[in-house]
Amino acid sequence: MIDIHCHLLPFTDDGPRSWEDAYAMCELAIQNGISHIVATPHCNSRYRFDRSAAQEKVDHLASRFPALGVSIGCEFTLGPSNLDAIASCPDHFTIGDTGYILVELSDGLRPRQNEEGLQELIGLGLKPVLAHVERNTLFRKHPSLFEDWISMGCISTVTGNSLTGFFGHEIRALTEKFLKRGWVDCIVSDGHDPVRRPPVLSGAVAAASRLIGLVAAQRLVKENPERIVAGSPIP
Repeated sequence: MIDIHCHLLPFTDDGPRSWEDAYAMCELAIQNGISHIVATPHCNSRYRFDRSAAQEKVDHLASRFPALGVSIGCEFTLGPSNLDAIASCPDHFTIGDTGYILVELSDGLRPRQNEEGLQELIGLGLKPVLAHVERNTLFRKHPSLFEDWISMGCISTVTGNSLTGFFGHEIRALTEKFLKRGWVDCIVSDGHDPVRRPPVLSGAVAAASRLIGLVAAQRLVKENPERIVAGSPIP
């Protein structure tokens, strides 16, 4: 399996607070059948994203865990300052050397502003990958927007823990609804630590399989994320 959203890097954001915790996360991922992780530290008003510093940590983890591929990305929050920054250097924020970018929508922006931000990214030649769509207040209030933005060219992800009930019944029900409608492209861990929010996907795959079948569920943790990491289009 491939996990394209994980806060794996220590001393970077609200992820692991030590190298030991980051190592434990890598070991858990390998044991759970994950062969590649995209480290996606937050890029927002609270956490500044320093790609070169993050890359050094990625390289260290990749060398320590040869059974686990680790690559760089970020969780890019839509907002005026981030959009100004990305206009001058789009590849600073992408998943690896691809055109894919993991995007967190902003609850502080109106729907039209979020949509305009996504259009700006697409205009730069980027492919927005929407983070944890099931936990976004905007989509809970206006699920039709989700379908519109998929049609606009966005890729969507849901968090594995949402399917297993970690975030409560309402979030789980909405995640199941999106899966059944075929609106989900990837299941991710959004891991933050080795205990409470670890980088594991097997439980979510089992839950998804009961809803959409094993082949379709595996596509969301294997084929589709593999295409994203490779920079290939998702059919």
